[in-house]
Amino acid sequence: MTEAISNGRTLARTRGEPEAQTLASESPDPREVRSVALWLGSPERPQFCWLDVPHDRLIAGAAVLCPSMGLEAAYSARALRDLARGLAASGWAALRVDYTGMGDSAGTWTDPDLVTDWLGDVRAAIDYARDLGAPRVGVVGLRIGATLAAAELARGEAVDDLVLWDPCATGKAFLREQRALWAFLRDQATEWGILREGEVWGSAAAADDGSFEAPGVMFSAATVEELEPLAIAPGGRSLASRELLLARAGRKLARGLAERPTLPHVEWSEVRGQEALLDVSALTPEATLERIISWLTETREAPIRIEVPDEHAAAVLRTQGLSSVLERPLELGPTGLFGMLSEPETDLLPSAPTVVFLNAGRIGHQGPARLWVDLARRWASEGIRCVRVDLNGLGDSPTRAGRTELVEFPADALQDLDDIRRAVSPGSDADVILVGLCSGGYHAVESGLIAPVASVCLVNPALTPFLSVDPPHRRFEPGEATRYDDREALGSTPSWLSQAARLERVRTVVGSIPGTWWVVKRLMKATPGRSLTRLTQSGVDVLMVNGGVEDNLMRRGEQRRFRALLRKGRLTMETIPGLEHTLLERTGRDQVSALLHAYVTRRAPDASPPTDPVAAE
Repeated sequence: MTEAISNGRTLARTRGEPEAQTLASESPDPREVRSVALWLGSPERPQFCWLDVPHDRLIAGAAVLCPSMGLEAAYSARALRDLARGLAASGWAALRVDYTGMGDSAGTWTDPDLVTDWLGDVRAAIDYARDLGAPRVGVVGLRIGATLAAAELARGEAVDDLVLWDPCATGKAFLREQRALWAFLRDQATEWGILREGEVWGSAAAADDGSFEAPGVMFSAATVEELEPLAIAPGGRSLASRELLLARAGRKLARGLAERPTLPHVEWSEVRGQEALLDVSALTPEATLERIISWLTETREAPIRIEVPDEHAAAVLRTQGLSSVLERPLELGPTGLFGMLSEPETDLLPSAPTVVFLNAGRIGHQGPARLWVDLARRWASEGIRCVRVDLNGLGDSPTRAGRTELVEFPADALQDLDDIRRAVSPGSDADVILVGLCSGGYHAVESGLIAPVASVCLVNPALTPFLSVDPPHRRFEPGEATRYDDREALGSTPSWLSQAARLERVRTVVGSIPGTWWVVKRLMKATPGRSLTRLTQSGVDVLMVNGGVEDNLMRRGEQRRFRALLRKGRLTMETIPGLEHTLLERTGRDQVSALLHAYVTRRAPDASPPTDPVAAE
């Protein structure tokens, strides 16, 4: 199996299928874009980056894209990918960076001197762009990414072009906004009944050790101390030959930025759509991307041909006290779905399964608050191969022809999972474990029903048959009749019941009459209990971890069925009261991590003895 997934370009051939399109081409179309994964930084601290270039390798400039952090980074990642590819299609190179301790780069939030490392990450990316020989070098910073970029440019060599996209004037302002976001999410959870009045998850303030928790990201006390004073250069301090300041429409410029639009080399304009970009909708502000691309490419430099690696690069990650881990980006299946392989650098356990981590909604292969990265590297250090994947249109995977990107439940998810399983385990599915949160849990169950695997690990899986009245935008492919309860694998619900159940009034009545849920679920072909029964009957072991609210929704009307499932032994259920649904909060995330760790390592008899992954971190 090692040979089969040693190189993304050979995956399709291992299955006797047509070879997937590679990075090289005999007759490249200059309008096409080549994307190659790189590792910058030192061998001890490799930094993951994406380089997007025109297929003919002729560029008039190179731009470094500096993302935001936490939830903002997760939801805006696809927009930055679109921006990078748009620049490449316009004759520029674009370098997307992951900061140390974030994304797919090395390191953790507990590392010392992280802010210094982040500034160094920005500078390393700028230096790489210069080394390409690009006629112009620019930087695009989003939110706190703009703050980091400006701080690094203020202390070092300037660039030709700088875009400050909805920038945070200071690191302190960014952290203050993250505290407000946490408070909003807690109030929302209380309103929805996920938390009881007075109950909290997440600190949203300094902990006893001075650390700070923002949604989906942790900052140590030392990092907070270093980050707060970080600021965009005030007054007339020049950071680039020319600058473009894009401020959020309807929001007054912060005091530290108010004077910047008056400088002769600075252009200023308002942009819309930032709220939708940075929340669960993750809507790409097309007009903003077009503005940035047109501004950067309006200079007329003579293009030059650059040298670009033909293949994705691999890196070895070393953590004190753990075995070294080899990480290699992959292209999976004929459509080139993105996957990140983590495996031991030396000895792979012969009895170990292959763990496949799936998207959680629109959050990419790194997982909620980077949980999939942490678990994959931990398990790989113990001899277990892991692959973090993006379904089509999500994360770093391409969108299938005729489909819409950033759809939470892609219409072709089953085909994606079939391609992924064939690539990572060409001989048999018997040694594959699927891990999924929310929509990822749903896809894991659906895939396991079609082609049984060794096990599925589900966290708050989206198996409950009733949706909100107004589902989030692009939850399903537009025009597709894709619902939890009418996909082929899970059966179909009579249309009258499916429609009626979505009416708030009907749901309220059903919930208020004792025994009604039992009757309703007897009329449905697909229910959580029935789906899990079919899954376990096919020989698949299931671990399901739910929050208190999710557990109640899962079992209602089917308590007897679940009791029978638990007695038979193939289903393990764990309930964590007050669990934040998407695992953005650290305490609940750590509890889920420990449960997953113990469950998976038990299925690899030769693995190192299970340890507490939180303590290890």
